[in-house]
Amino acid sequence: MDDRSSQEESGSGMTLEQAVNALHNLQAKILHMEQERENRDAKSEDDTPETSQPLAQALWDTQVPPNFKMPHLPTFDGKTDPLEHIMAVGTQTAIICAEEHLKCKLLSGTFKDAALRWYMNLPRNS
Repeated sequence: MDDRSSQEESGSGMTLEQAVNALHNLQAKILHMEQERENRDAKSEDDTPETSQPLAQALWDTQVPPNFKMPHLPTFDGKTDPLEHIMAVGTQTAIICAEEHLKCKLLSGTFKDAALRWYMNLPRNS
């Protein structure tokens, strides 16, 4: 029986050699995917809020006053007007006479969903 008739009988359309090659290719792809996942997991273990966020380290390191009371700030998910959000947060932080470093920290805490993903993907020290 020739290769062609054995392929037709098995219904696979592939020779044994082709099947072995396909299996090796699949194993190589799986290995590559596992290595990528391990690299990604190792990187994410190193990421802390301090190292993965775009605020300059000097801003992040500044202390919040011990008597500080967190104002109620609106959240921003990227679906409304960003300037309106900045003005609302700016107004609330001005009322409490927040320093610039504190305003930056507070603003970053108002982001959620798409806005938070955008913010976290900004370059470091933005």
